[in-house]
Amino acid sequence: MLSLMAILPIAVIAVFMVIFMWPSSRTMPLAALSAGAIAYFFWQMPPLWILAAAIGGVINAIDILIIVFGAILILQIMKKSGGIHGISHSMTQISTDRRVQLLVIAWLMGAFFEGAAGFGTPAAVGAPLLVGLGFPPLIAAITTIMANSSPVSFGAVGVPIWGGFAALEDFAYCSVQTAMGEIAFSEFLMNIGILTAGLHLIVGTFIPLVTVIILTRMSKKSFRDGLKIWPLALFAGLVFTLPQFIIAMFLGPELPALLGSLTGLLIFIPAVKRGFLVPKEKWDLPPRSEWKKSWEGSIKAGGGEPDADSKIVGPALAWAPYILLGIILLVTRLPFLGIAPALKSFSMGWENILGTNITRTIYPLYNPGIFPFLLIALIIPLIHRTPYRELLASVKETFSMIRPAAVALSFTLAMVYIMMNSGEAAQTDSMLIVLANTAAQYAGSVWYITAPFIGMLGAFISGSCTVSNIMFGVLQFSTAVKSGSFINLTLALQTVGGAVGNVIAIHTVMAALTTVGLTGKEGIAIRENLPICIVYCLLCGIAAWILVLVFPPNIFGWFR
Repeated sequence: MLSLMAILPIAVIAVFMVIFMWPSSRTMPLAALSAGAIAYFFWQMPPLWILAAAIGGVINAIDILIIVFGAILILQIMKKSGGIHGISHSMTQISTDRRVQLLVIAWLMGAFFEGAAGFGTPAAVGAPLLVGLGFPPLIAAITTIMANSSPVSFGAVGVPIWGGFAALEDFAYCSVQTAMGEIAFSEFLMNIGILTAGLHLIVGTFIPLVTVIILTRMSKKSFRDGLKIWPLALFAGLVFTLPQFIIAMFLGPELPALLGSLTGLLIFIPAVKRGFLVPKEKWDLPPRSEWKKSWEGSIKAGGGEPDADSKIVGPALAWAPYILLGIILLVTRLPFLGIAPALKSFSMGWENILGTNITRTIYPLYNPGIFPFLLIALIIPLIHRTPYRELLASVKETFSMIRPAAVALSFTLAMVYIMMNSGEAAQTDSMLIVLANTAAQYAGSVWYITAPFIGMLGAFISGSCTVSNIMFGVLQFSTAVKSGSFINLTLALQTVGGAVGNVIAIHTVMAALTTVGLTGKEGIAIRENLPICIVYCLLCGIAAWILVLVFPPNIFGWFR
């Protein structure tokens, strides 16, 4: 009975978002209210505790929204300054082979924007750019969404990991015992990031090839044309996933996607220009006369070059803000420089909210949304010689864009914190632990296979890997403990699943299709990519199982 009640808030999300297609800004308040009511009537959670938990969730949401605001603000001012035109121009002068263009823009450039900004940015930039180059809008949207899978676990400067699993610090104590001794929570998150990047290295390296096959199959019904470029596609996969893994191993979860994509671009583009692994026979799209009507909507393919009156920033200046962003983040995160502790010296928060033992703290200067995102947004007009009134306009646009996300994220975190703290006052198992006990009872023996699908479900429902980790991170932690699975590997599978679920997330698909002038085609996009997402999660679960069986605990630091 209690397990049925505990799952009800999640069922509310599934019913109203998936079936009735409500936006998250309407669904999540209802889900939070249902969580509060269930906690009050079935867990005897006092109203004061419910309110305190909700406040703790809102504080956590503010911490994440600062990053979202800064990331989107940079993109908006870059559009106005001509920086995006400059980046696009530099990226599209590499090859006339459409498969190569897809690898550069949808995979590597998309990974870069995911690492720098996340939250739907790759689709908002990559899909329209492909359409401008002459790709059919529907195919451009579907391939861009598919390509943006492996980088998502480390998107927006690692928010899905360090933001999505932040609630575990209060839930799982501030230190964890491993086979190699006690580690701090920051090391705990870093370990999750390493395993996450390792799983993406094993499976995600094949995503560029899969994306190219989607392009050739949808446009010319040919798998063979996609497979012909397999050496270059796998090379494109490795030049991102391997650096992503190495950076996660040495620098933590903030920079793998950002620096990994930059590394990939710096290796891949010169290699392609020199003809490395590039097929001699160029591949092109079918003539427009052979296109299906469903491929285009209000926006027609073509017109990729900017208008004569449009401002174009040179490649060096166009890339300068994002390069500076990566440098600042890298320098401030290097442990031996000691900058991070100084940035964390100033904190804001609320201890023992409303007299409970619920506490939430944020570190504004360490939050990349403030430093360096806002700093870089302020200097872009100077770098690109753009009037500052454009910055003010971008600020207004950004506030307008994040308003629905702010509502949805705040209520999502409120719901999660209520569910997580529902047992504190009565000194009993919380709603999430009840769910974990039930899940472990029925699926504990195969939890490595199940875990990524839970993450995928969360992202499918919420439209965000971060929110999926917020919703199910504690559940996965508890289930791993109850089932005897390794905690860090289980959480890595959760965030891998969250990244994969981003491909079929309703919000992601709708947003991507909207940017290329298509509506009502969401079902096509989801049906096209869903089988690949299922295989991705399944292979990651199998890979995790094999790693556990083959390698002893002291190799990867498995811990329960």
